[in-house]
Amino acid sequence: MRVQEHIKLSVLAATMALPWLGKDVLIPLTSSVAIDVDHYLWHALTFRTLSLRAAVNYFGQADPPQRKEARLLHHPLVLAILLLMAIRTRSRFLLLILAGLIFHVSLDVVHATQMQSLKQSLSEEANSICPECGEWCEALQLHTIHFSPSMLNRYSAKNFVVLCPTCHEKAHSE
Repeated sequence: MRVQEHIKLSVLAATMALPWLGKDVLIPLTSSVAIDVDHYLWHALTFRTLSLRAAVNYFGQADPPQRKEARLLHHPLVLAILLLMAIRTRSRFLLLILAGLIFHVSLDVVHATQMQSLKQSLSEEANSICPECGEWCEALQLHTIHFSPSMLNRYSAKNFVVLCPTCHEKAHSE
């Protein structure tokens, strides 16, 4: 899911929670958006660069590696430790941070599930043949051809195509 989509949905959730949380709504909103700093930190340490542009390019490539170590703050163990700390200390602040983190991770799970379903159905429809070059490929990759401005239309099959890794890389370099 793109950062812009996370921000839009997090702001919507914060707006809905505003009557109950008041100004404290900024805590889960901030944690829901800031959680992705783990991607940047992993990239900075791994590639020894502080360049935000390099990190964005890395994670925006055709089929970026899905590394668990790049998603430390998303890990269930980290979330469980935070929950235990919040309960042990009776900290509303930590619980609100956790609420934002869990909201974000939930959006990631929904997104990954939808994308995997699209990839599977489009691959079956294409009979594992790349529509660009006509080559058979066991593992076609999902490529977004159009980002729908509407979240309701985000996962429509018409916005995606499956391509072989070579054609997918070419599509991202153009």
